[in-house]
Order: sequence, then structure tokens, then C-alpha cells
Amino acid sequence: MKKSKNLKKKIFILIIVAGIFGGSWFYYNKYRTEKLKRLAEEEKRKQEELEKERQRKLLEAKQKEFENIISEMEKYFKEGDYKKVKELAEQGFMVAKQYNFSVDKINEILNKITINTYIAKLKNLEKENNDIYKYFYVRTEALKIPSISEIAKLKSKIIDKTYENEYKVKIILANKALDDAKKGIEPSYNYFLSRKFYAEAKKLRESKNIKREKIEEEIIALQNELYFSSKVLYKNTIPSSLY
Repeated sequence: MKKSKNLKKKIFILIIVAGIFGGSWFYYNKYRTEKLKRLAEEEKRKQEELEKERQRKLLEAKQKEFENIISEMEKYFKEGDYKKVKELAEQGFMVAKQYNFSVDKINEILNKITINTYIAKLKNLEKENNDIYKYFYVRTEALKIPSISEIAKLKSKIIDKTYENEYKVKIILANKALDDAKKGIEPSYNYFLSRKFYAEAKKLRESKNIKREKIEEEIIALQNELYFSSKVLYKNTIPSSLY
């Protein structure tokens, strides 16, 4: 009976010890797990901060690279090396697209190149306009250039000049035809040719508000003279005073 009590006592003590040990192990294991979790979270946070710093430095480096590209573009633009500027612009667009940088400055420089190119072409056309017989070529080439605000005034001036030149050319041709007719070179043909050129010149002058050449009076007078001095013209035409 006594031995039975002692055995029960020992078992009870073992149960208590086991309970204490088990509880201690549970809390220790829980503590250890939470600690490892905190360490893992801390490590993750550190890695995220390192990655953010790496990205910041990379972005900073790319921003500097982008700014250097624009500086180089401005340098070569001033030197007039537009080919190099355009090559750098391509690099700049690639970097800007990858890192979402503004390309306003690049477009501004490229726009200046476009304007300068058009101005240079218009200046050449302005020189070509000194030859009145090139009026059609000059006008055709000028019309190919877009009417942007920065060059609109110069372009308009050149085109207006081509109409003045065309008017002068037609007046010259009208006078030349009369001169040939007066010399007896196909008088009827040259008379009508003169009238045709003069009519075109007059219409152009009036529609484009061009200053009237004094030679017009001479042409009209000579046309009348030829008309009344030629029996063939008198019979087959309406008097020039009626047109």
C-alpha cells in the first residue's frame, strides 16, 4: 500500500516536471520563432532599403547622364553640327523612355534645328528670287516648307516676291512679242501672244495688289498702233480699246 502511494507520488511529480518542462519548451520555442521572424523581417527591410538606395543612385546616375547628353546637344547645336545633335537626341530619347524623364528640352533643340534648316533654305530661295525668271521654281520650293510661326513672315515675303517677278516676266514677254510683231515676225501670232501675256500680267497685278509697271502704258499704246496699222488684225479682231 505504501509502495503504491510512493509510485503515485513519483508519477505525479513526473507529470508536474513534464508539464513545467513542456510549458517552458513551448514558450521558448514561441520566443525563438518570433525572434527568427523579427530577424527575417529586419533583414528583409534592410534589403529593401539597400535596393531603394541602389535604385536612387542608379536614377541619380542616369539623370546626370541624361543632363550630359542635353549639354552635349546644346554644344554641338551651337557649333552647327546638327548630325551629331540628332545622334545624341536618339540616345536621350532611349534614356528618357527607360527612366521616364521629360524630353521637352530635346524636342526644343530639335525644333530649333528644324527652324534653322528652313530659314537657311528660305534665305537661299530669297537669293534665287533675284532672278525674276526663277519665280515658279522659288514659289514651288517655298510652298513645300511648312508655315510655322517662326518663318511665316519670311516665307510669305518670298512667295509675294515670286508673284511680282511673274508679273514682270509676263510684261517683258508681252513687250517682246510686240517687238517681234513690229519687226514683221509673225505679226498676227505675236500680237495675240502679247495680248495674252498682258492680260495674264494685268490679272495677276490686280489679284495680288502689285505695283503697276509704267511699261504697261507703252504696251497698250503699241498694241493699238499695231492693230490699226494691220488690215488683217483690223478685220479679224475686236478693237483693243474694248478688252
